[in-house]
Amino acid sequence: MSNNYPRPFQLERYFAQYEFTAPHMLCASDCESLPMSELVSMMSESTRNLWDNLSLGYTDCKGHSALREAVANTCESDKVTAENVQIVAPSEGIYIALRSLLKAGDRVVCTWPGYQSLSEIALAQGAHVEHWEVEEGDSGFFFDVDKLEALLQEPCQCVIVNFPHNPTGALPSHAEWQRIIQLVQNHGAYLFSDEMYRGLEYDVGDRLPSACTMYARAMSLSGMSKAYGMPGLRIGWLISQSQTTLESCAAYRDYVTICAPAPAEILALAGLENGPTILAKNRDLVLKTIEALEVMLSLPEAARHFRFHRPRAGPISLIALCNAADSRSYCETLVTKHGVLLLPSTLFSWKTSYMRIGFGRNSGVDVVEIWRKAILEGTTP
Repeated sequence: MSNNYPRPFQLERYFAQYEFTAPHMLCASDCESLPMSELVSMMSESTRNLWDNLSLGYTDCKGHSALREAVANTCESDKVTAENVQIVAPSEGIYIALRSLLKAGDRVVCTWPGYQSLSEIALAQGAHVEHWEVEEGDSGFFFDVDKLEALLQEPCQCVIVNFPHNPTGALPSHAEWQRIIQLVQNHGAYLFSDEMYRGLEYDVGDRLPSACTMYARAMSLSGMSKAYGMPGLRIGWLISQSQTTLESCAAYRDYVTICAPAPAEILALAGLENGPTILAKNRDLVLKTIEALEVMLSLPEAARHFRFHRPRAGPISLIALCNAADSRSYCETLVTKHGVLLLPSTLFSWKTSYMRIGFGRNSGVDVVEIWRKAILEGTTP
């Protein structure tokens, strides 16, 4: 690892300061979590039998076979089976995958801004990271695929993407996604695809095929934390058609978690068995909060200070502060005076006048109302 990297994880340090003390969370990237009792009540007969007879011993280092089968089924492709799945903790998946794929001196292209470890682990490997930066247009945030093509004019070991995108909610069209895959394939690079928010497209027809089903050198990361609202399970997965790549990841995993917790695997299996129901509920919750936010931001007192584009997918997006106001200062004032927590874009080392907002919690509509009252009382940028 490089002597200068990885640097402190800015977003996680900010959450460590405020997440469990701020009364009103309005920036979470996960959806409302299910009570465990409710999830257990949703188990199929076979999964309930596994749960009732569970032993708290070590588990299969690749993951429980039934869980890996359920994960493979989410890809809806005959190119992926349980043998192509490695169960991991989600953040661990980023770490071991990029440790496996990259070495010092490699050139990497990464969507930007984003979850810090997607670029930071590459930097820690000694790789040179170039940003494929999101853009804001009249209809919202987007990634210009022509810009990716330009970045791939030089040799590149790996392209790292995240769709639906954190923190903007940007999502390529099917045609754009196909072109992205083709560009990476033509270049012969690896593709690491963070798909943690896949399943929360507002129009199900916009859901993209998982990258691992489209390209032999692609690796997809997903898990239970975000779209399914179960971050406490710490269950995610890596999927690749390449057994060599999966074996390399498994070798690194032997030095971290080794295997998944037995209870978490069975609970994750229950979550996937009920995936369509859970995803539909969370999607409705996200849209309900977005609608409340749009009404609030239409007020003259708010419209002059904030700019917002409805995203196409995911439980998060960015709000711009007009007149280039400082988002860090405003976020700290809002949480100090009114207990409402938003995330300044500076935590992503990207611009100073945006804030991340989350839509996936049951309290979302109520917290938007608290924010509305704060604005009317004069708490504005």
